[in-house]
Amino acid sequence: MLPGQPLREGGLAMAQQPHSSEIMHGVPATLEAFERLISGEQPYRYELINYDPRTRSGIIIDMTGSSWSHGELTSHFLVDLASQLRRGGPCSVQAGRHVFIPDNQPPVIPDVVVTCDLGDRKPGKKGISPLIVIEVLSPSTEHYDRTEKFERYKRCASLQVFILASQGKQQIEVYRRDTDWKQEIYEAGTIQLEVLDLELDVDMLYQGVL
Repeated sequence: MLPGQPLREGGLAMAQQPHSSEIMHGVPATLEAFERLISGEQPYRYELINYDPRTRSGIIIDMTGSSWSHGELTSHFLVDLASQLRRGGPCSVQAGRHVFIPDNQPPVIPDVVVTCDLGDRKPGKKGISPLIVIEVLSPSTEHYDRTEKFERYKRCASLQVFILASQGKQQIEVYRRDTDWKQEIYEAGTIQLEVLDLELDVDMLYQGVL
């Protein structure tokens, strides 16, 4: 993911205004204020990083916007998975929806998420239940994706596969719950996702990206 706009003056006070159209980036906020902020419709993709559970607070960052290669690689994952999931069943691939984390942790927005929970399709459903999560790495947020964000995802009982895809080189990392999140690295060939009988062709995903 790639953060968006710089911090504007007055942002701290605005963290208490969930429907404000003013963009916030680098703004301190409590978990409660952050959840109010994302509760309404808005054009920004906010996450709360550097979260301290003792004070229930962190820093708001805007994830809106991305590089061309980030957007292209993300779209390739979406199209590939959507075409395979059309074979039938309850599963679908989504982008831009929050995943709500148990244990009073801040919600996050995956680049790509596969869900098989029919309840996620209900109007007004708060968040989504991830089975497979894919994050396309950006230099500015790679550390967050690999550490704090990954640890939050692990708290979701539904999550079985976590994938990190580099946009600067042809490399995909796969982490699976049933192997205790052991790292697998793929630079070519086919990735088997047995949890849903899916296949990811690494060369095809990166075609035209690099």
